[in-house]
Amino acid sequence: MTALRPPVADRLLAAGSFALGVVMAFTLQAVTAEDERGVDLGALALLAAMSAPLLARRRWPIFVVLAVLAVSTPYHLLDYPHEATMPALVVAAFTAARYSERPRPGYAALVVLATVVLPAVAASGALGDALLGVGWLFMAFFAGLTVRFYGNWTAAVTARLEQERADEIERRVAEERVLIAAELHDVLAHGLAVANVQASVAAHLIDQQAERGDASLRELSGTLHQLSDTSRATLHELRAVLDVLHGGEAEPAGPAPHLGELQRLVETAGAADVQVEVEADGVSDELPSTVSVVAYRIIQESLTNVVRHSTATHAIVRLDQDDHRLRIAVVDDGPARADSTVAPAGFGILGMTGRAQAVGGELSAGPDESGGFAVRASLPLPRTWRVSS
Repeated sequence: MTALRPPVADRLLAAGSFALGVVMAFTLQAVTAEDERGVDLGALALLAAMSAPLLARRRWPIFVVLAVLAVSTPYHLLDYPHEATMPALVVAAFTAARYSERPRPGYAALVVLATVVLPAVAASGALGDALLGVGWLFMAFFAGLTVRFYGNWTAAVTARLEQERADEIERRVAEERVLIAAELHDVLAHGLAVANVQASVAAHLIDQQAERGDASLRELSGTLHQLSDTSRATLHELRAVLDVLHGGEAEPAGPAPHLGELQRLVETAGAADVQVEVEADGVSDELPSTVSVVAYRIIQESLTNVVRHSTATHAIVRLDQDDHRLRIAVVDDGPARADSTVAPAGFGILGMTGRAQAVGGELSAGPDESGGFAVRASLPLPRTWRVSS
């Protein structure tokens, strides 16, 4: 029932068309020649019947034109004031062009023409008045075409901009994933390199033992050599995967930053007149490498956003840890700059969210109760690290 109910604008338009037609009819009756029939209940009923189809103009535009034509014909034949039909006819002409689908507007133009010509001929009215009516209707018709074409153009531009933004988001996400992969590569490569060296040294020391005939020592030595070879091959595979992600142009990277270098971020923000206070009581100095790298990057991006897009002069970085998770909060005390170009769903927040999700964590960002902006993340600690610690 709600879907069939005409919009409020259409109901007001139909009522206005009827009211304007009645006013024109009485006005014309008072100022024109006496050969026209006076306005009576029949004229009012026909004017109301002409306006009623306008309630369905969006759903059945051609039907509306035909209905208005069908009702206006007896109105003119009964010689009521002819110009009083113009409000309903103009709206019908506009509707035919605005809401009918291609190629129907072309047919609608012929219908609109007949809407004027047929009643004018039937009523034997003046040719000048008939041509004037045709002119008004064609103006309404082409106005409807203009509105429709403008709406289609606006929709196309909006769709293109949304697609460009979606492509840009996808590109930024891809770039962020490459950076995450590079940092994970550095972390894993360091651990595998250490394991490779230790396995090689241990195997060499065992090979130097005098008890070379001991089968258990030979088996242990073989296992260590195999571990050394496997770790070396894995390092090469990691390098190859990273080359693919970089399009074959990967450059050697330095060690990935971690929470131990947090002071560097504090100093960088301080140089931009943003004082950063770090609260990290109870946080271990030996967090897992992946978690430490992700936490550093989240804090780095958060403080960068404070410097670039906020009027804040003070920010707090809180780190809290238990046996299962590392929690991060970066909160500033100022509103966004008036000229800030950050979108509500900016790429920086998208990248931080991707980093947190890459290690099984979660991240939220938004306005804080203090009036500033807050970024909060929760990163799980690997089970093996929790047991060893």
